Amino acid sequence: MKIPLAFVICTEPGRLEGQSLMLAESIRKFCGNLKDTPIYSFHPRVGEPISKQTQEAFTALDVIHQQIPINTEFHEYYLANKPLVCAYAEQNIDAEILVFLDSDKCFFAEPTEFSLPAGCNVRMRPEYGQGIGSTGSQDSQEWYWQTLYEVLGVKRELFVNTPIGNKKIRAYWNSGLIAVRRSAGIFTAWKQNFERVMHLDITPPQGIYFVEQSVLSVTLCSLSEDISHFSPAYSYALPLHNRLSPSARLKAWDDIVSIHYFNLFFYKDWHEQIKRLKNFNLNSDKYQWLCEGVIRHKMPRTSVMHRYMLTVRKIEQKLRVFNLNIQVSNWMEKIGNF
Repeated sequence: MKIPLAFVICTEPGRLEGQSLMLAESIRKFCGNLKDTPIYSFHPRVGEPISKQTQEAFTALDVIHQQIPINTEFHEYYLANKPLVCAYAEQNIDAEILVFLDSDKCFFAEPTEFSLPAGCNVRMRPEYGQGIGSTGSQDSQEWYWQTLYEVLGVKRELFVNTPIGNKKIRAYWNSGLIAVRRSAGIFTAWKQNFERVMHLDITPPQGIYFVEQSVLSVTLCSLSEDISHFSPAYSYALPLHNRLSPSARLKAWDDIVSIHYFNLFFYKDWHEQIKRLKNFNLNSDKYQWLCEGVIRHKMPRTSVMHRYMLTVRKIEQKLRVFNLNIQVSNWMEKIGNF
């Protein structure tokens, strides 16, 4: 029997275990009428399973966890998990609406905007800053987007405004929170386009790390879909609070529906970093719950290796031009549990 909505996440051994658990706990505690929504967790690569402790905690939270070899061809690229898992979910979970979530998120209110209105098949948020995005024909990164447009058959130009700086760029959305109507086949189209781009070895200037997100954005441009945007209260970029434009910045913890905290809790001084957020009210039971969860799941780490992952991957990409296939980032990922 078809269910109205289902959450989809990826959980692999290491840091994602604590993040996925805290995400699931926040859904069950704060999501109101959606607190009992099914949560499907996928471990899409071959290897050691998640810990028995995490499996037992998932069971207690009614999280359906499966280790299935969904990502075999791109096993070394962990972000390939996203389009491959999303397409698998679209083909196997009988829900009207699927919501994919990165694990580094928490909810603090009922996400009513997940109920897509008639005629709306997808809702996301623009990427926070320009990043690999292009402002248009004069941008140094325009060639990458034009290449994707040509390969994936884009006929229309769409632009979005970034929460940081309110900059107008070619349509580039963040792939950490995606709500789709399953019948539209958006996730399957994303997977197919992602595989095509990977086989053609088309990568942005910063390296392979952003392929899946940019391909999703161009896939949406190639489809005849009206893309709706979540309000700023969704997937609120907590560590970027001070950099957000005034129209995108919230002032009180209780205004937030969900946060995106990135690697914030990897740092020992994460609490002090939050205190430096301008005009942000921390006198909230929800904030206290978050602090307790971070400690309970032992998220803070002294390792800062993840800071260098993008740089290393960019160097590796350049070396491939000279047929030098160096995989230092894979080693870093393995020992750092990225």
